[in-house]
Amino acid sequence: MSIIRKAAGAALCAFALAAPAVPAQAQDAYPEKPIRLVVPYGPGGATDLAARALASVLPEFLGQGVIVVNVPGAGGAVGAQQVEESEPDGYTMLMTAIGANVLRPALSPDLPYSYDDFDYLARTQINPNVLIVKADSSYKSFDDFAAALKAEGASFKYGTAGAGNVTHLGPNMLFGELGLPASVGTPVHYDSDGAALLALLQGEVDFAQGNLASFASALQSGAVRGLAMTTPERVEGFDDIPTYTEVGLPEVSIVGWRGVAGPPGLPKEVEDAWQAALAKTTEAKSWISLVKKLGDEPGYMPKEAYDPFVKKDYERYVKIAEEIGLRK
Repeated sequence: MSIIRKAAGAALCAFALAAPAVPAQAQDAYPEKPIRLVVPYGPGGATDLAARALASVLPEFLGQGVIVVNVPGAGGAVGAQQVEESEPDGYTMLMTAIGANVLRPALSPDLPYSYDDFDYLARTQINPNVLIVKADSSYKSFDDFAAALKAEGASFKYGTAGAGNVTHLGPNMLFGELGLPASVGTPVHYDSDGAALLALLQGEVDFAQGNLASFASALQSGAVRGLAMTTPERVEGFDDIPTYTEVGLPEVSIVGWRGVAGPPGLPKEVEDAWQAALAKTTEAKSWISLVKKLGDEPGYMPKEAYDPFVKKDYERYVKIAEEIGLRK
């Protein structure tokens, strides 16, 4: 686990101890009891810590405690399916993530659930990705890098955090937007962003595009150079790194993301309660502080925008997966 996430974990524990008591609710009003928030991954990971940050602040606005439950397996599919099949009463909810909700369905159409088998209530945060090269690379800017990709006979190796991961599909989206075939880049798969970073520093690969939190220390120390950020706007603390929108490739502005969804068929009172509570939680200074310590950026998106956002993400990852032969 990264230093950023260890520090964030400690902060969450301290915050939980100091959390205010949950106000009492009217007997018949939702929610009447604590709520299970399912994380479709194991404890200690980015989505788990994001859920715990949310659960430490959300009760103040929702009116009941939120219990984080880890249900890992099959790249997030086991936990997601459990929520999709649960009773739509608002007491079993899902901490959504791009992996379980979009990438798994996009790559495996035979899953027992689809991306749209959930009631998406709100996006809470985004997870910036950044394109990096070694500090001593001859590519001083994104334009230098793009020109090299377009050069006759260009052939690059890039590190990923695993096949089918955003760190694998994102560069392919970049190649496509530059009008280049996927063959211009050869992915070298590792088991984490950290391992891909080490491979870059050791000269095993030419570039990587991954989680900003995983690369932050290397960027700050000057070991690597950031060429482009996938967020719509520049990220505070990394203001010298332009966005893909700024370099003329807005469609490459892909981000990891997290939020909350429930099973299909949630009653309106449940939807309303969650949407109101999430809107207030994501404005709370305590939650914003915790999220930034995780390496994420606040990225609240209400239901009316979140639904089409998820659909667009799913469709473009299906397209990329089909183009490179990953869709099973």
